[in-house]
Amino acid sequence: MKALVVAEGKTAKVQDVDVPKPNQGEILVKTHYVAQNPTDWKNMLSILEPVPPGRILGCDFAGTVQDPNGSHWREGQRVAGFVFGASDNPPRGAFAEYLVTEATLVYPIPDNVSYQDAAVIPLAFATAVQAMFGRLKLPEPSQPAKSVFPFLVNGGTTSVGQYAIQLGKLAGAFVIATGSSQHHEWLKSLGADAVIDYKDPNWPENVQNLTHDRLEFAFDCISENGTVEAVAKTISSTKGGHIVTTLPVDKIRDKIENKKVKLESTIVYTVFGRPVKYGNFDNCGETTPQDKALWEKYLAMLPELLSSGKIKPNRWRELGGLDSIPTGFQEHLEGKVRTEKLVYKIA
Repeated sequence: MKALVVAEGKTAKVQDVDVPKPNQGEILVKTHYVAQNPTDWKNMLSILEPVPPGRILGCDFAGTVQDPNGSHWREGQRVAGFVFGASDNPPRGAFAEYLVTEATLVYPIPDNVSYQDAAVIPLAFATAVQAMFGRLKLPEPSQPAKSVFPFLVNGGTTSVGQYAIQLGKLAGAFVIATGSSQHHEWLKSLGADAVIDYKDPNWPENVQNLTHDRLEFAFDCISENGTVEAVAKTISSTKGGHIVTTLPVDKIRDKIENKKVKLESTIVYTVFGRPVKYGNFDNCGETTPQDKALWEKYLAMLPELLSSGKIKPNRWRELGGLDSIPTGFQEHLEGKVRTEKLVYKIA
């Protein structure tokens, strides 16, 4: 089969490789569409962890079951999910004509959902689920809060932020999202109750005033260039609170003035239940069955959430096939991918 493989010089090339074979508990999927995430080009460039040549890149996918391998899935059934791209224990990668994944870590694609829509959901949605319900311990959509509570999503227009807004609303929160002014109406359409322009230098104070200094829960979907410190200023000065970030915070903790703030990073790759070595993220070097169980729970919920319209997929732009993915990486690096995800047709 053809796959996008890490090459010498921190590049990636389409190469011929062997079709993987599923082990017990795994299925073989024929890939129809894949979606691009920042982690994909970061893996290629070995930004957080060294990735040697020969590994297949890519996380998000949508396709059909090629080999059910004794699982409850049937051959030809439409499924989607994400894998730990460029990993080798076990070997995984979605940017390929076929891939192997755990049978419990995909969801059936509803009839009214396209391959493209299905592909842009898994990794970003899983990150939001993990941050909000696994780390922040917010009320879940199945048992929403009886009393409304404020919840801040910094970076509401990011792929993860869009799902965090929607999940927060389903959880019963008063959702405050940050975004540039031209996207405010769109963020409100996703469920944001209030939208704050992050370009306003006083935006943290605006959030604190809006919440009457009662904000205890925040999710920073950007987590760089000073955003964590800014988000910390929105947290209640009397009660303190909990911030979850999408990038490591080991070098930031001492910079936070409010010592009542708990700062915690989350890495979605722990949903596979195995210890993860990936940068200086929290919760990495341990077996994480609780993270896997949480993701399996939401994978079972996803078909109804999508078919009912309670969760709307990210916007996407189709760029081409496997050969076009390096071009998409370059667009990401140049900051040309905003408020949308790039998808690629594989078959």
